[in-house]
Amino acid sequence: MNNSANDTLPWYKQFWPWFLILLPLSVVIAGLVTFYIAQKSPPSLVSGNYYKEGLAINANMQLEANAKKLGLSAIISTNRTTFNLQLIGLEKQPNKLLIDLRHATISPHDQSFAVTRIAEGIYQSSSLIPQPGKWYISIRNPDNTWEIKKVLKLVGQ
Repeated sequence: MNNSANDTLPWYKQFWPWFLILLPLSVVIAGLVTFYIAQKSPPSLVSGNYYKEGLAINANMQLEANAKKLGLSAIISTNRTTFNLQLIGLEKQPNKLLIDLRHATISPHDQSFAVTRIAEGIYQSSSLIPQPGKWYISIRNPDNTWEIKKVLKLVGQ
């Protein structure tokens, strides 16, 4: 008897049609939200200028080879307020060095700055490293004749 009462209800007052409509509708809404998120935050690690960056790799490799030929190495220490660098192997040391810090995954944290010589072979800057994680560090002289590349892993403090 109950079945005959349910059968007389119009379709829009029954449970199953709405349940079957909500399943595909939820997928459509999830797809639209995903599309919105993808359009709002494009991937920052993808370069639109990949050809010129590829050509510049050879020049960077030559700068690294020059640093190896000179026997240069660097020891880096840092805390939340200062960046310290000890340059080893260079007879005539410049008054400042150029540093490029690149975070492995979060490009808005990337920064470039100069460190100043405070003693023989010791350089220091008051630049902040904002984020723990993996950092790619490039150390160059102002004449841009050599370059040292290092990887630094910082843990949360």
